[in-house]
Amino acid sequence: MVKIKRNNIKVSIVIANYNRADFIDRAIRSCTSQLIFRTGYEIIVIDDASTDNSMEVIREFESDIVLHSNKENKGVAYCSNIGLKASSGKYWMRVDSDDFINAYMVYMMSEILEHNNEYDFIYCDHIRVDVHGVKKELIKLNNRENILQHGAGIMFRKTIIDDIGGYDDTLRNAEDYDLLSRLYLAGYKGFYLPIPLYRYYIHGKNMTLSKDRQIYINRVKKKYDY
Repeated sequence: MVKIKRNNIKVSIVIANYNRADFIDRAIRSCTSQLIFRTGYEIIVIDDASTDNSMEVIREFESDIVLHSNKENKGVAYCSNIGLKASSGKYWMRVDSDDFINAYMVYMMSEILEHNNEYDFIYCDHIRVDVHGVKKELIKLNNRENILQHGAGIMFRKTIIDDIGGYDDTLRNAEDYDLLSRLYLAGYKGFYLPIPLYRYYIHGKNMTLSKDRQIYINRVKKKYDY
């Protein structure tokens, strides 16, 4: 990855990590290995007070990333807001620390937004993979409920997230569901790219599969009356 002057950055990729030492290497490498042409990008990693050896792994990439480390665990929404404040890009995307992305993802998505001003964010299909990265299942994001369930891997115009006040850091889960709900209610428009560029690793401890998530989703639905 070639270091880019911060005033030339078009895309910001944010990775929030908590105790994902076994996977964070793969997530970061998939971001540093993006095949992007004439487009500067940055990778911002926020470690959320991990108690495993995540920081040891992350520091191997210090020359290629912007690193923030929380002194206490604050949650994904809080970390995402740190990433928003620290980012310089016109476009903004979050990658979960146990997932990884296709080498062309950032280029394809940013180019679509760059040449189609009527769209405010862009999302694509996901492939569920096993511990070895072997493809297991295609997840189509071809309806709103599926989109609301998968906030990572969506590229936004950073200004629209700023306009709605960022993530709700009082939520310890379903912060993506809440953010996208507010964007839809505010009339922002997304573009669906029916190509599986995002790899979603299922390992039993995913936040999207936790029992608490539905409780938080129900809270969000009640808040917005739908």
